[in-house]
Amino acid sequence: MNRTLQRNQSGGIIIAVFVTCCLFLALFIFVGQFGVYLSEKKRAQDVVDAAGLAAANEFSRIIINDANFGYVSLSNYPPIGKATVAPDGDPLPVLGINTLIGTVRLGALVARELNNPTMKFLADNDRSALQLTIEQLNDALEESLTSSHGPTQHDINGEVVDPYDAVTKYLNAHLPTDMEVVSVKLSNGWLANGGTTTIPVPKPEKLAQVTLGDSLDGKYKAFVDVAVDENSFAFAGVGPHSTLVNASDFKEPDTEHISSIVKLDCVIGLKKKPLLAYGADMCSRFNCVVCCQPYTQPDTSTNGAMTVRFSGGPVRGLEAWSDFLNSSNFQDHQVTAYEIVGGDYPIDWNSRMKPVQSQEPEGTSQQFAANLYYWLRNGHVRAQLDSILSMINEPFKNGPAQVYVYQFADGGAISRNIILGKPFPTGIISDNQVSSVADTSVEGGVSPVIIFRNNVRNLGTQYGGKHCGQPLAGYPLNWQALHEVSNEQALGTRFGLRSSYTSGLALDIEIGGTKKEDPYAIRRPPPREI
Repeated sequence: MNRTLQRNQSGGIIIAVFVTCCLFLALFIFVGQFGVYLSEKKRAQDVVDAAGLAAANEFSRIIINDANFGYVSLSNYPPIGKATVAPDGDPLPVLGINTLIGTVRLGALVARELNNPTMKFLADNDRSALQLTIEQLNDALEESLTSSHGPTQHDINGEVVDPYDAVTKYLNAHLPTDMEVVSVKLSNGWLANGGTTTIPVPKPEKLAQVTLGDSLDGKYKAFVDVAVDENSFAFAGVGPHSTLVNASDFKEPDTEHISSIVKLDCVIGLKKKPLLAYGADMCSRFNCVVCCQPYTQPDTSTNGAMTVRFSGGPVRGLEAWSDFLNSSNFQDHQVTAYEIVGGDYPIDWNSRMKPVQSQEPEGTSQQFAANLYYWLRNGHVRAQLDSILSMINEPFKNGPAQVYVYQFADGGAISRNIILGKPFPTGIISDNQVSSVADTSVEGGVSPVIIFRNNVRNLGTQYGGKHCGQPLAGYPLNWQALHEVSNEQALGTRFGLRSSYTSGLALDIEIGGTKKEDPYAIRRPPPREI
């Protein structure tokens, strides 16, 4: 009986040892197989990550031609494109959507700080137009991924942009030789926890209407509403280079965000399945997901100068920009707006000034406010809030026939230089832009006639004329070399050469009649009206 019990116990031990060994062997095989799976998936995921970045790069190449703002993309582009050309024959810059959003938001902040109804009216108009631009860009981004009719988007040179093709080509070229692409799915959306931008928050931040969660390292945070009063502003997620982002934050497109984030879902398979039957299907395919944020280049577009010139010295009641914006300083007789048709006036033979009904509030101070708004908009996000406010309050210096030249300087400042008006060229307004003439009176009985020549009011190929609302390039070429401009015809040939000049004229304001028989007064032929 004891021997039988001993044999049974010995057999049980042997069986237990055998079962344990089998379990350890199965576990060892599973761990080994799973380790190989993880290693192989890591190899596949690395290639998929790079393919996602390639798709994000393609996203940044897509451009749209917006009716209100011209060529727009996720990225800024300099005026070098073969397919982004103005009627004057010179390439146009492409404005990054975040640069555009930051520009419109800055205009709203300026209007708010100055408590100026005209500037607020224009900022609200631009915000409404911006919403249409965002919708058009979102449609273009989505179509590039989902169109059933093949590629529909193009870059600045007119070349086809096809993110799906870029991804599949990259995968096929860079996957290990023992792997193959089973399926590819591309989609786009936004990030729940925000993204990064390259647009700096205006300074001082106490006037910028931002909270702690609205910015990151001094830049606006993407996909967060940074409203100004009743207007919402949400930036796209784009950075200085394309980057991987957290896929768990990805959200499907909606009507409140720019869907700049690219999501790539891939199934990668092994060409030869593992030798072991158990788990072979599981270990022969890898589901790889990556989300990427596209890049943007810096804004290098031309920002034009603004000139304010008096026929005589500044007069009482017009001693600073703050006086220009004060409606109580003017007793208006007549304010007339003209649309320029047939070319640049007066240098193109067929150019004419056509009286039109102004689309902005009328009045001399309103004209100053509107033209200042358009000049600041032409500077995009270069100027800081405090620099703009300082410019408004800086007094003019007394002196005969002086020209005040305002430009956007480095570091967010607005520079003001003073030159003599005697050598200044004849006032010119570019094609399809607007000039206004105000006949008014100011304190002391002086009745100046004020002429506004705005070259940057109407933008783009649809409404901006032959220069598309760009500053008149090379006008003046150089403040110290104005005497080299010998005649209007020679001057006119330079306007389409934006790629050759880094400066231009955006806005010219001439205040005449502040001094009788001024020997330096700027004279010109009477306007050719239609």
